[in-house]
Amino acid sequence: MSEPSTARLPVDPPPAPAGRAAPDQLRREVEAVRESPLVAFLLASLHGLVAILNEQRQILAASPGLVDALSPRWGGRFRGARPGEAFDCIHVPEGPGGCGTSPACAHCGLLLTLLTALEDDGPREGECHLSMRRNGRWEAVEFHVTVSRLQVDGHRFLAVAFRDISAERRRDVLERLFFHDIANILQGLHGWSEGLSEGSVPAGDAARRILLLSERLGQEVHSHRRLLQAERGRLAVTPSVLQGGLVLQEVLSLLERHPSAGNRRLALMQAPGPGSFVSDPDLLLRVVYNMALNAAEASKPGETVRLSFGWQGDRPRFAVHNPGTIPEPLRERIFQRSFSTKAAKGRGLGTYAMKLFGENFLRGEVGFESGPATGTTFWILLPPRLEA
Repeated sequence: MSEPSTARLPVDPPPAPAGRAAPDQLRREVEAVRESPLVAFLLASLHGLVAILNEQRQILAASPGLVDALSPRWGGRFRGARPGEAFDCIHVPEGPGGCGTSPACAHCGLLLTLLTALEDDGPREGECHLSMRRNGRWEAVEFHVTVSRLQVDGHRFLAVAFRDISAERRRDVLERLFFHDIANILQGLHGWSEGLSEGSVPAGDAARRILLLSERLGQEVHSHRRLLQAERGRLAVTPSVLQGGLVLQEVLSLLERHPSAGNRRLALMQAPGPGSFVSDPDLLLRVVYNMALNAAEASKPGETVRLSFGWQGDRPRFAVHNPGTIPEPLRERIFQRSFSTKAAKGRGLGTYAMKLFGENFLRGEVGFESGPATGTTFWILLPPRLEA
């Protein structure tokens, strides 16, 4: 799934046409590309990830770098596939015609840039925020894409250059979020310390606030360290026996100390079930806490945030509910690393971390439901036993 960047694109366009080139047409197009000196020059001289597409957005040829980057399951037989299919985009199965036809595709920056390039002369640029699932692992990748029209032997094609900006975006988001959170905590520490030194606040109140803020500072540093380890594939899980009710109590204790929980009612619900399960306590706590914190921030004063634990068969399930609703256009982008429903740029790692930790390391499933009548519920469904 992608986000448009500099291309002149319509707002909320419908998904693209599902039709593909007939087999004979596709064969002729592949042959025309194969025999074109211009295409050979482009694929050889443009370093990185380059693809040639037909008007139906099917891949006809790719540079060696792109072939290496495509899903291994294609085994080099990617011709005729669309980009989302070749990259294993998680939204491909949701559309009746594959890549470009699911509801999420209406917000895909690559698709929108391709459609604009088909209509207008000159190169078009955009950003592709791609969510993939490979070998059971969820991955997020960001590309800057440049799309240009190309005439080859009477055929109209599209040349697409992908530039991987994942590291750049990751660094930008992590730095903005880290410094934003640390600056807020330090501001609080300074304010209470100043009040204590001037005698303008009771010493006991100031000491308690300074202690809580110091704990939050340590939690933020630890959380960002774990996130960096996870993104680099260096995070080890430490399974242990857990009780769902105790996990909820610990999340509640942390949430009650956060300013976003002020004037929100917090409720715990636990359903009877098999008893204990095995998971990584630190990672699970961070996933459920992120769900609870997001729910508190999305709630109005006086509204209730409900944290619940139950069982789906023998699988433990945690859920957090708040009365608010996520607008329809935003739902497909919730788990993107660089996306946030909050106004501040650089926010949005909370839901991304839920997905990263919850699926890739806890081996669970993370999702949400949202609607005007039911509110919003984020949930994680875990295996009964996590292996190290």
